Amino acid sequence: SNVPAEEPKKKAQNIIDSLPGSSLLSKTAFLSSAAGLSIYAISNEYYVMNEETIVAICLLAVWGGLIKYGGPGYKAWAESQNEKIKNILNSARADHTEAVKGRIEDVKQMSGVVDITKAMFEVSKETAKLEAQAYELEQ
Repeated sequence: SNVPAEEPKKKAQNIIDSLPGSSLLSKTAFLSSAAGLSIYAISNEYYVMNEETIVAICLLAVWGGLIKYGGPGYKAWAESQNEKIKNILNSARADHTEAVKGRIEDVKQMSGVVDITKAMFEVSKETAKLEAQAYELEQ
């Protein structure tokens, strides 16, 4: 497996750090209180350990194993998917930018189209006028 094994001292320190409290004394008090309350609840039959408790413990163990051993693989897969999507979006952005720049260049080339259209309109008016004169001369 690709999960690095932790040193026992480091693992123990992580467990101690995960307990609530700021000092070792308060963490020990919390742990002792939790153990004492559990023993009291079980001995006075406030809580009865049955098959549901065993199922819950097994389920938590399976989830813990999946998180510990499957987590790094899932993390690598998720990061690769994120990178893939980022690359797709960045390339789409670059393509769109190039398309917009190309369209701007096309529009710039057509900047004189108004003057050309006006000149063509004048020529067509003159052509119509000359055709009208030619028609009159034919009559």
